[in-house]
Amino acid sequence: MKSVYILDDHDIVRFGLETLISASGKFHLLGSSRNLADGLTQIAALQPDILISDMSMDDSKGLDTVRAVVQAQESRAVLVVSMHDEMLYGEQVLALGARGYVMKESAHATVVPAALEIAEGRTWVSPSLRERLLGRLRGGRVSEPEPGAGEAVLTQREIQVMERLGRGKNTKQIAAELDLSVRTVDIYRANLKRKLGLRTAAQLIAFSLSRT
Repeated sequence: MKSVYILDDHDIVRFGLETLISASGKFHLLGSSRNLADGLTQIAALQPDILISDMSMDDSKGLDTVRAVVQAQESRAVLVVSMHDEMLYGEQVLALGARGYVMKESAHATVVPAALEIAEGRTWVSPSLRERLLGRLRGGRVSEPEPGAGEAVLTQREIQVMERLGRGKNTKQIAAELDLSVRTVDIYRANLKRKLGLRTAAQLIAFSLSRT
């Protein structure tokens, strides 16, 4: 029976995930944490076979959280459960080393099957994201995104800029944090608007806030 540790800073979500994992009878629940720093300490001590982690924590945001938990898990499996649109983040999360991505809105039905899948060394994504990934491997886009739904993929830099816009950072602050020129950040902002089907800076900021 594979062991599982859960990391999520929302008490209701964390309790729900604990209940799903325990009730399945397929896993041994080692524990959980609502704080990334405490969770990383427990992961190092307990070495769970599977870590189920939120993508954004109060003390760490977005892909920074994914990097931290993947590093802590070493070669063991990470399943990311997130409120964020998988078409924006799914590929990046997998590229960082996670083995699966589940959106919270469907977690009640998918988190146990996903955990079982990655426990066998496979990868779990939704059928729609799987088709998009296969389409990219074939060298063609599967379908055009709806306005605001995201392009086939955002680059890591574009996601970093979007995350910081969602935290209220301005262009100069983002440039300083990412060690980029202001003009380069402006280019990333323009790319984000184009890919996300947004027309104005205000729409981009509003979108970024809703995803952070």
